[in-house]
Amino acid sequence: MAKIKIIFLSTFLLFFSKGILSYEITDLIKILVEKNETNSKFKYDNLIDDKNLELADTLYIPEIDYSFNVSNSTTSTNTTSTLNSNTHTLSATVNLYNGGFSQLNLITTQTRNQAFDYLREYQKELLIKELLNGYSNLQTLIFKKKNQQLNLEFYRKKVLEAEILFKANRVTKTEVLDLENELLEAQSVSLDYDRKIDNLMLQVSKLLDLDIYDEDVNFDYVIDVSNAQISKKLFSELMNSSYGQYLSFIENTYLPELEMSKKDLRPSVDLTYSLSESDNYSAAIDHRRSSSLSLSLSVPIYDGYKDENNFNIEEYNYQKKLLEHKDLKRDLLNTYLESWNNYDFYLNKINNQEKIIDSLELKLQGNEILYKAQKIDITQLIESKNELNDAHNILLDLKSSKKYYLIDILILNGDLNTIINGLG
Repeated sequence: MAKIKIIFLSTFLLFFSKGILSYEITDLIKILVEKNETNSKFKYDNLIDDKNLELADTLYIPEIDYSFNVSNSTTSTNTTSTLNSNTHTLSATVNLYNGGFSQLNLITTQTRNQAFDYLREYQKELLIKELLNGYSNLQTLIFKKKNQQLNLEFYRKKVLEAEILFKANRVTKTEVLDLENELLEAQSVSLDYDRKIDNLMLQVSKLLDLDIYDEDVNFDYVIDVSNAQISKKLFSELMNSSYGQYLSFIENTYLPELEMSKKDLRPSVDLTYSLSESDNYSAAIDHRRSSSLSLSLSVPIYDGYKDENNFNIEEYNYQKKLLEHKDLKRDLLNTYLESWNNYDFYLNKINNQEKIIDSLELKLQGNEILYKAQKIDITQLIESKNELNDAHNILLDLKSSKKYYLIDILILNGDLNTIINGLG
């Protein structure tokens, strides 16, 4: 009775511990999102952008400086006298005009930060895509391994049957050896699936910054969206996606950046106020206070056309950016259309592959009947079994590829949450 209790308790603890360790795909996504927000380069990129905005927001903010000077002077005539003096100086300078650079710099920095916010959102979506694809590929490998276990069981039974038939002189030793070789090959394939699963889990662990194994994850959820939930969008609609918004905002920084490169070609006006106090200013003056208010105008006149040439270079860079930006937009559209082409292709391939599997299942059933009736040899039975197994694996790969392009479409449609919300 005590032994039964111990076994029951051990089983309960095993079940309970597995329940604690079991991660759903939604849990993995939450872990990834949390990591991206709190412990990744995205967090520090946000902080850097905030500081860049603070640096740019300096319009009419004075620069204040303090200096302290100590001097010692010695005068010799008939007598020698020494005078120690110290001077405190406080000055403040504010730029009143610099060709509009400060205003442009502030607006451009704000726009650039918005662009980078959308870019980081897109990069986070790509990481979620990587996680979903990893989950899908692991699902495929696990299903393949389960199918392979069925193959192992099939060949084990056939080996036992063949050994009995061999003793009855109904099959040859060669046929028995062929089945044994198929059994060994099936075992090797199963081990290969274990290796691939372990290697892929290492990539998932790195992505999540979490030590996790395939036994810890529930792979029951199917990542898919019905055709009714997705539609092909126009290019103008694609620009509403996170990456499209990034392209729109970053394009709006190009012209202001060009205008800011004219800074050294434009006049600058500064207002400066200075206050100084000196002790022991001279032998006749014990304490001296002075203040000054000055307005300075700086106008660039000639520097060997250095500033003009630099601006011309920036103009060429501006034209290059426009061309590169045009290519980025074209790449966005091409990626989207290619994803749709591939998605439709895999839908049709899956439909055809399912029909092939139905045909191969009938073929295998017929060959099993013919083999038992000794109408065909074991080689033909093995071939039909392997053909069916390969067809199932091809179907799993096709479904995994379809999901890959489906996620691409959802990201550019701005509908990634459609698939994420459907997982729960």
